[in-house]
Formats: sequence, structure tokens, C-alpha cells
Amino acid sequence: MQKQLVVTVIGTDKPGIVESLADTISRQQGNWLASSMSELAGQFAGILHVSVPDEHYRSLCEALVMLPGLTVSFAEGQLSQEPARQMMLTVTGNDRPGIVHEVASILRQLNINVADLTTGCEPAPHSGAPLFYAHALVALPPQLEQDDLVAALESLSDDLVVDIDQDLTE
Repeated sequence: MQKQLVVTVIGTDKPGIVESLADTISRQQGNWLASSMSELAGQFAGILHVSVPDEHYRSLCEALVMLPGLTVSFAEGQLSQEPARQMMLTVTGNDRPGIVHEVASILRQLNINVADLTTGCEPAPHSGAPLFYAHALVALPPQLEQDDLVAALESLSDDLVVDIDQDLTE
């Protein structure tokens, strides 16, 4: 039987962190299924989904915790089915404090689950002013129309633009 393990890792960024994680997982008979990793403010931050045979679960956890310079935590996961209605969307607008909270609040009010989220800021092409962006993979409830989602998000401000990059249900 296989256990599903979600691993979070943080530590000072340096070359070789991903390799040491992969080596440790491989040596303990684990299978690296998915991950998201970034350098943020000089720190390496990662989250991984690993499948591991029951008999190697404890030894994998112990080996990962022993990796030097990393803080590692675990949660036992479970395999889940993909939702019926998923889509990729992009939200773009002038950056300001609280924008992530506002977007997240609308998504919660519409009962939308966020499966994956990437946010950031970059200079706007002409003005150089900070431009906020969010790319999200979301699962919509069956009764919600795409246009209602777009309208709700765009109602947050006049400069907010929402694009449906890909409707994964088509």
C-alpha cells in the first residue's frame, strides 16, 4: 500500500536543494508526483507530493528532516479526483495592498476552490508602475457561470482585468 505525503521545505536558497530532496526521496523508495518550488526573498520554498510504500514512510520522513539547512514538515495526504469544472484564469491590475485578500474573498464567496495559485508583481510596460498578476487553476461549482466569476472579480476595481486562459472542461 502507498501513502500520500505532502512535504513542505524551506531554507536559505542555494544550488543543490532540489537534487538533495530528489535523492533522499528516491533512496527511500518514494515517488515524486508533483511539486511547486520558488526562491522567495533569498529563501527556497517548496511543497511536494510524494507517494511512498507504507514500510518506507517513517524512514523517508526521518531522512528528509535530517537534510542540512532545511526546515521540513509533513502532512499525510490522499489521492483526490479532479473536479468536473476547472479553468485557468489570470487576474491583472495595478498593485495595491490587500488585492490578494480581495480576490480570495470573491473566490470564497462564490464557493470556488483554488487548486493552484501563482502571484507576483512586475513593472507595467509603459509606465513602470507595479502591476499585480495572479494565475490560478480553480474549480468552479456546477451552478456558477464563467461570466459571473469574471464580473465579480472585475467589480473589485476599474483597472482589474480577468482572462479565462483555458476552460479545462471543454
